[in-house]
This record gives sequence, C-alpha cells and structure tokens, in this order.
Amino acid sequence: MRSLPLLRRRARLEAPTELPDGSGGMVPGWLPVADHWIALMPVSGQEAWEGARETATITHRILLRCPRTLRPRPDQRFVIDTRIFTIRAVFDRDGRGRFLTCLTEEGPHEP
Repeated sequence: MRSLPLLRRRARLEAPTELPDGSGGMVPGWLPVADHWIALMPVSGQEAWEGARETATITHRILLRCPRTLRPRPDQRFVIDTRIFTIRAVFDRDGRGRFLTCLTEEGPHEP
C-alpha cells in the first residue's frame, strides 16, 4: 500500500489580475485565491546566461489535495514566504481525484 504524501507546507495560490495604478490606469498584479497545504519536491535545475548575467531555473513538483473549487491553473502561482512558484502544468496524480500535481518553476515571473 502506498503511503499518503506529507503535506507540511502552507502555500498561497495567486491568480494574475489588473490592479489600479493610482493614476486612472491599470498595472499587472496578483490576487490571492486560496491557501493550500502542500508537499514541495525539487525536480531539476538549469543554469543559463542571458546577456551578461547568469540565470537559474529551478523546477519543483507541488502536490496538494484536490480542491473541490478553486483548482490551480497554469496561469497561476504558489507563494511560500518570499519564494514564488509559477505553475506550468496541473494534473490528477492517480486519476482518482484525490491529489493534484503541479509542475512549477521557481522565480519572480510576471503575469
């Protein structure tokens, strides 16, 4: 029998939105959607050069109980303290609707 995953970290799910800029216009921003208990697992990392600066892409797998509403989507992100995990793909872990797996990229990605 497979053991249940340990969902030990609290993460805030955020969705992209437009926020007022104070001058009558709008700017891209993020709106909190829901909080989830998750398991965070590093998957891989990659370093590259962009111009004269080195950048790193770290991908993670985030596992959470499958919510009945407000399911994560690829245009959203998870935030844990100061770390940002942009969702790239979401799928049902075992096809039974109990857990979702989100493949993410860590870093300050814009909406």
